[in-house]
Amino acid sequence: MKHVGRRSEIPPMEIAGNSRILVGCCEGILEYEPETVKLRAGKRMLRISGMDLDLCNLTENTVLIRGILDSVAFED
Repeated sequence: MKHVGRRSEIPPMEIAGNSRILVGCCEGILEYEPETVKLRAGKRMLRISGMDLDLCNLTENTVLIRGILDSVAFED
């Protein structure tokens, strides 16, 4: 079993079904395509994959992504 790390390394997220995700502690958008959004969130990189992905609401450190979500994965 892989150690996920300390809880503080995982950014706060709220996922509503497969149609939207709200990510906190977002420090930057690394990639933005209709099928992939990559975010820097704390010490981790977060890859969101799906279809028709759209950045709907951006604040200082929070991003709301809508579309058809297929997967959410952390990368080092």
